Amino acid sequence: MTNKIVNDIARLLPEDMLSEILKHAASNSAADFVNARLSCKAVRAASNYDQIFENVSMEKLNFVPWRKSEKVLQKRCEAAQNAEALYRKGMMDCFSLREFEFGLHCLKKAAEKGHVEAIYTYGIILICFGGELREQGLRIISSLDLTNSSKRRTRIVTSCRLKTENLLSNMWVYAALTEPTRISRRCDSDIREKPNSSSTSSEGQAWEASKNVGYCCDPCFWDGEATLFCSLLRKYLIN
Repeated sequence: MTNKIVNDIARLLPEDMLSEILKHAASNSAADFVNARLSCKAVRAASNYDQIFENVSMEKLNFVPWRKSEKVLQKRCEAAQNAEALYRKGMMDCFSLREFEFGLHCLKKAAEKGHVEAIYTYGIILICFGGELREQGLRIISSLDLTNSSKRRTRIVTSCRLKTENLLSNMWVYAALTEPTRISRRCDSDIREKPNSSSTSSEGQAWEASKNVGYCCDPCFWDGEATLFCSLLRKYLIN
């Protein structure tokens, strides 16, 4: 099929349908998106709309993009305020590129969009800062609404832990955080267990989530979770 025929067909499609096709192409593969964009003028013009990139799923895109097509897609998603792209950018800036202030801003923006892992990470970072920022971090993390079901808490926190470790293991970590100081001991549960660095299974990467989730008050739990987060950073820290 010639480019002229493809262009003629693309021009006949409603704009929202063409945008949806491009969004699925970008979500499936950065290379597929680039190829689709190069196929004809109509598709290339439609690919300039930010709303496409704002809603692209980045699940199949490497955490740290190496290919040119992936880097281009990552940049477009960041510019369009894609929540997952902002989260990844924030993590890279905070812990690998030594641009902590800008990275924290990206995490904040992703959290404001409701990105679960960004809420988790941004809240924990603020908890580590202590003082009023700690209280702010606790309020931010409370938006995850984990109080009604221990199974929901286990599922969400385990998912956040796994994604954190997967991301950190794929980048150079040059910055760490200081563990929060527990102001008082509010309950009997002590969840300050270190990540199981010797285990390569998904259960090990989950930081013993099934044992540690849901058995103490929220302030104690998140203090302990922040301690685990700091331990994981040290595990991948490059001296």
